[in-house]
Amino acid sequence: MNRKEIERLPVMNLEVTEVKIYPFDTTGIGGNVKAVANIKINGILEIKDIKIIYSNKGYFIQMPSKRSRSGEFVPIVNPLEKELYLHIRRKILDEYKRIMEKYDEKIGSGS
Repeated sequence: MNRKEIERLPVMNLEVTEVKIYPFDTTGIGGNVKAVANIKINGILEIKDIKIIYSNKGYFIQMPSKRSRSGEFVPIVNPLEKELYLHIRRKILDEYKRIMEKYDEKIGSGS
């Protein structure tokens, strides 16, 4: 089993059971956010506003955060186990890739 397959497995009985992707591209205005994701864990916990970001090192996710009074961004949700973060990231990026491939096929076929 490779690393990506392992990252798709549940972590401590927690599993991303649903992913919704809302693509948008901020490249035109100098940004690097490619989409926002909402996920459900075990069908009972929803986390909204997870950003999918592209950098020169590839895609990564940024968990929801808020701006503090000092102006810095503080995470609202933060997986404490690295394996859980990797599981969430893998599920989100798999779905993002699937959605974008479907979009590219639709654009390429002229529909």
